[in-house]
Amino acid sequence: MHQRPASMPISRHWFAWLPRNGRARATLRSGRGILWAATIAGALSGCSAIEPIVGEAPNLPASYAREVATGPRRDLKGWWRQFHDPVLDRLVAQAGRQNLSIAQAKARLAAGRSQAGTAQSLFLPTVGGSGQALAGNSREEIVDPLRRPLLAGFDTSWDAGLFGLSESTEKAAAASRAIAGDELEAVRIAVTAEVAAAYIGLRSAQHQRELSTALVAAQERRVRLARGRAKAGMTSPGEDIDSVTSLGEAQVDLARLDARAAALRQQIATLLGVVTPDPALDRAAPQPVSPGTPAAGRPADLLRARPDVRAAEQRVLKAAAEVGIAKADLHPKLRLSGTIGLGGPSIGSPFGLAGGPSLQIPLFDYGRREAAVYARRALLDEALAAYRQTVLTAYQEAAGALANWRAAHEATERQASAIETERRATRRMGVLHREGLADAGKLADVEVGLILARRRLAAAKEVEGLSLVVLFKALGAAVPVSQGEARG
Repeated sequence: MHQRPASMPISRHWFAWLPRNGRARATLRSGRGILWAATIAGALSGCSAIEPIVGEAPNLPASYAREVATGPRRDLKGWWRQFHDPVLDRLVAQAGRQNLSIAQAKARLAAGRSQAGTAQSLFLPTVGGSGQALAGNSREEIVDPLRRPLLAGFDTSWDAGLFGLSESTEKAAAASRAIAGDELEAVRIAVTAEVAAAYIGLRSAQHQRELSTALVAAQERRVRLARGRAKAGMTSPGEDIDSVTSLGEAQVDLARLDARAAALRQQIATLLGVVTPDPALDRAAPQPVSPGTPAAGRPADLLRARPDVRAAEQRVLKAAAEVGIAKADLHPKLRLSGTIGLGGPSIGSPFGLAGGPSLQIPLFDYGRREAAVYARRALLDEALAAYRQTVLTAYQEAAGALANWRAAHEATERQASAIETERRATRRMGVLHREGLADAGKLADVEVGLILARRRLAAAKEVEGLSLVVLFKALGAAVPVSQGEARG
């Protein structure tokens, strides 16, 4: 196996000093050293080790199945406002300010922006101060300038980012910053969807609780009527068992719905970053009405809309930049350094300056650098495969969510039609009862049937609303960001 070289530093220094008469002079050799270093830095800085990226997103269909309109989709920012529920609007806004998962993602973005902002400074000159005091009992004159009794001054250095090292480092930092921004948007979308889903579930539970209360009252009337008929000898004993069982089930549903509503209120409180649920959520309110048919747009829109797809793309760019960093490590490194101060570095003067270039050339390292390049290229292949998989998963989720919403919407329409049938039957039975052509037991039966149909409709509306939330999330429905936060 061919072995890559290890690092062997080759240094060349130039010196200059200020004599006591204040006149500066420098050797001819020092000028040549500076020119030599500058020439190398200028020539090698144009050499790039950026890794080319060969890859593309999977071919997606032109439209979703059963999608009639294939034009661009509507802006989905603020999609929850389509439910026309001011309480939901307020909860989403509050979650955007207080949710702790969003706060964590914001902190990661701030860290990524800070690191990206300083990436280029790694290859800019740096200046630092230093001082040293030595004491001893020797009376011999100190010749070594670094061992003088008092040293103080400024040190400067510059690592030239040659062979694409500077460019690759900057690109990797920029990709990390973009990934953090996409992850923040993904968290916002997820939190908004969770708040909307919990709120839709809460209003459904409260509405079904009201219907269950009416159902318990209707079932109690059925039990009383059945027992009255049995007492009057009109029916045989035990025929009220079904009515009693239905009453017990309705009473159990009341407790179950109360527990579910309490759990959803607490879930919303957690999403808002607080402990105590909002008292306004204790009062029942109408279920959020699902808006009209959403415009899903083209599947290709997912490549730009979904933050997880954009983050996967940025991970590919970051992996390619890291390959460039590893490839740059195969080539020599140039460092310029210097110092100016009191007490050294000149022997003939208490004040002077010194500096020069240092060239580090890799000669032999048992293939460690080449192995690092190979490993980074393998990680680039992984990032490319992950990007393609993310695109396919995004399309699968969007297409599945759209199909589920259609099915839920059709189920809601069927339940709404069934409600009308039950209402007409209840009105007819009421007329017959008033005319003495139907007993109270049959009227109670159709009233129970109407209440059960209304509960099924409430459950169907909840499923449709939740499926719409999932659809908006799958389409990459972004959450608006304030201008100040966008600027960072």
